[in-house]
Amino acid sequence: MEIDGEGEAIVFFDLETTFQDRVLLEFGAIFVCPRRLIELDSYSTLIRPTDPSFSDTFSGHHGITRADLASAPLFPEVADDIYQILNARIWAGHNIKDFDCPLIKEEFAEIGWRAPRYRQLIDSYPLLTEWFGKRAGDMKLSTLAAYFRFEEQPHRCLPDVRMNLEVLKHCGTVLFLESIFPEVLQSSWISPNEVSIPSTFAIPASFYDGNPRIRIMHNDIDLKLHCSRLKVQLEIRKFDDANRRLTFVVAASRRLCEVLDECDILVEQRYKDCGGDSEWLPVVNRDYQSVRLRLKARVDGNTVHWRTQIERYQNESSTFQRVESSNFDSAELANLFIPGTSADAFFSLETFDYREKAGIGLVADKLIIHHQ
Repeated sequence: MEIDGEGEAIVFFDLETTFQDRVLLEFGAIFVCPRRLIELDSYSTLIRPTDPSFSDTFSGHHGITRADLASAPLFPEVADDIYQILNARIWAGHNIKDFDCPLIKEEFAEIGWRAPRYRQLIDSYPLLTEWFGKRAGDMKLSTLAAYFRFEEQPHRCLPDVRMNLEVLKHCGTVLFLESIFPEVLQSSWISPNEVSIPSTFAIPASFYDGNPRIRIMHNDIDLKLHCSRLKVQLEIRKFDDANRRLTFVVAASRRLCEVLDECDILVEQRYKDCGGDSEWLPVVNRDYQSVRLRLKARVDGNTVHWRTQIERYQNESSTFQRVESSNFDSAELANLFIPGTSADAFFSLETFDYREKAGIGLVADKLIIHHQ
């Protein structure tokens, strides 16, 4: 089905089968506009099993009764309709690669027909597992629907494929908003002691200059850490590379090192799975139990300004003083980050891949410098 100026329709489909022996009971599909994600047409049919003895043991399945199947067509009677719907089209569904696609092939083989072939396959199960993460649970369609508080639907083909489409829309919207407004939707910093390692995972974010970027998630949001009283070990340092970086080194607590080491393992594996081949640099310097923090920066012509929010805290007067954004080369920065000084740091974990070196960078969103 072609839509004027909007490309070829996507066929979302689903099969209903018995649990143990996977006897096909129903086929359902909807045609979806790829640009507007609206349903254009639909088709569904019950399918009577060819084994005459099937009805003797069948007691019902998801609202499908013995009487429903008694009047339903056999698969050979609807095979041409299903073939015309599927062949040479874009297929979409939830877990269809491992379940529905092989079963379609088996059904056509049993009647001596060549099975329909897809032009492209969109399986939302691995797709959402990789990009949306397991924030919703086990990634079953019913679990995802419950996560978004959809009303419970009959577990039949057409309701399932329509729910599949709505789940994709909602997941896509969440991912879009998180990418555009990360500081609004994901503004929670947590201490290393609050991090649950089993709830931490890595997902692909995007590709930049051909290199994979990875997001580090904790539960359902990007992992962002808050550490108090980090001791500055090495003063501010400027890197005159393409990224124009200002960094400084702080001592890291044992728990911070443990969390970052686990993140290193997760992200490096995901990075390699996505095709990354640069040398991986550990985020923690174990020789000194330290980490390097980087200031955010923005470019204004040939001038670079820092974007990290920096405040001075005067211990004697218990007052805060905001350090306004100034030139990237300002000597004022050197006076702020003196070895031995303490800083409260609120930072994000961002992956980098530059000049065949890759790793996790700790980017400071906010710093509070403690002065006597």
